[in-house]
Amino acid sequence: MSFVATISNLDLVDSLPQAVFVCNAAGAYLHINPAYAQLSGYTRDELVGHHTIARVHDGVELPAAGAPRCFPSWICRHRDGRVSRVLLSLGAWPQADGAAPLYVGTAMPERSQSDATGPGGWNDGFHDAWTQLPNAAWLRERTALKLQSARQRLRPCALLVIEVDQMARVRDSQGDEMLGQLLQLCGHRIRGTLGPEAVLATLGGGLLACVLDGDQREIDARIESLLRNLSLPLQGADRSLRLTASIGATIAAPEVRIDATELLHRARVALGAAKAGGGAQARWFRNAMQSQAEDRLQLEGLLREALERNQFSLVFQPQLHLATGRIQHMEALLRWQCPALGPVSPAAFVPVAEDIGLIVPIGEWVMREACREVGRLRRLLALKGGRPPRVAVNVSAHQLLSPGLVEMVQSALADAGLGPEHLEIEITESIFLQDADRALATLESLRQLGIELAIDDFGTGYSSFSYLTQFPFDRLKIDRSLVMNVDQPGKGYAIVAAIVSLAHALGMKVTAEGMETPAQAEQLEALQCDDIQGYGFHRPLQPKVLERLLLGAPPL
Repeated sequence: MSFVATISNLDLVDSLPQAVFVCNAAGAYLHINPAYAQLSGYTRDELVGHHTIARVHDGVELPAAGAPRCFPSWICRHRDGRVSRVLLSLGAWPQADGAAPLYVGTAMPERSQSDATGPGGWNDGFHDAWTQLPNAAWLRERTALKLQSARQRLRPCALLVIEVDQMARVRDSQGDEMLGQLLQLCGHRIRGTLGPEAVLATLGGGLLACVLDGDQREIDARIESLLRNLSLPLQGADRSLRLTASIGATIAAPEVRIDATELLHRARVALGAAKAGGGAQARWFRNAMQSQAEDRLQLEGLLREALERNQFSLVFQPQLHLATGRIQHMEALLRWQCPALGPVSPAAFVPVAEDIGLIVPIGEWVMREACREVGRLRRLLALKGGRPPRVAVNVSAHQLLSPGLVEMVQSALADAGLGPEHLEIEITESIFLQDADRALATLESLRQLGIELAIDDFGTGYSSFSYLTQFPFDRLKIDRSLVMNVDQPGKGYAIVAAIVSLAHALGMKVTAEGMETPAQAEQLEALQCDDIQGYGFHRPLQPKVLERLLLGAPPL
């Protein structure tokens, strides 16, 4: 028996001024009246037999048998992409012989008390004008309904929080308006990947979130598609952007009582883990992440105290000049002895400093302290007719792109009574992925002062020989991962030999980092490497120990 035979007076339904539709237990449209077609923008033929009600009304759940259920301020997605709010009402229509019920629904547009926002008067409370998506308040409401439905249907649901990895750089280089447009494009791409049934909204601050049905295996497959599609080029008005995204995910099992606020918190924690892992990936929430997030928060606070209370110090690792056997260069290395945690590795705290905006002031402290120490050694060694090694100081991409770096370096040298010949600035290859033009301009300004420039950790990450011709480097430092195999026959030796030869051809000196054995030192010397650095020559030294080494005094 067709559904038409089960509901009489369809002509009367079609004549009603209210928007009315009929669907089956799977949510598939069976009938819509002209008013509903006008509201949605779809013709009857486009919806009936082709789509479920989730196409127009995101995330709505069919009620159980009983009294009709109302859904205030529910989304109505027009065929042309416009979104409005409706008062949605759904009621089950029992069928004979125990057949699954049909559902009759009505949709009444909501309007604000004034016409300032037109048909979308709900915008003030549930809509984000920047991204043209529903906002966090709407997401919490819909997530609560999804959780209730998951418990009733004994089927899990998942919440994803999504962030574009390059968001900060887009905002800095293109502005907030461009970022808002970018997030709108990402929203469309997420909608196209996950389908109209997914609940999609913005959390503010550039974060997007969605709720969808399925267990972890099912969601993993959709996350994989989502990461792949979000990494495809986004074509703007005058440029094409290729971006990546990080995703934090958490599952809500039907037997576990959890509210929308806690679910969102867990997804955010998982997002933090995805970003900490390098981005362009998804992470599922695990209980251990909660303690990791708390540890991270503690570390952030202690790091701010460290800068305020002068808890940082420097050690210096000498470099051996192979042609003369003398120490002509050394590298300043940052150390942190935290009263609460003990010694903290730079690998642990430097990325945190970058994330919370402390790397620039910490970097300035390192620059000034390194120059001050070299100035002290210069005065001390001058009494014996000697001079201190040139000190290499690492400068992060954040520092290099921050305003005032050149002036700060000039000030640090002047305060220490040093000329530019006493300083070398090292940068890593990660700068090539950011604003290369601004970086080049800053490097040229530093070079004009007479400061030597070095490319650090060459051979890892984003190595490109083309950058060696574009940037004004004086020295290339080969990463330890390549140096450790230089005394072994095969590719390790060949790669180092090629790098040394190319660098010399481009007029650059070469330092090999991570030299640990005499065999490595011998091979590097045979390859005409200029300097070596590593535990095979000297460990990083405290300033007083370095002083005795340079003065030729026996170690304490």
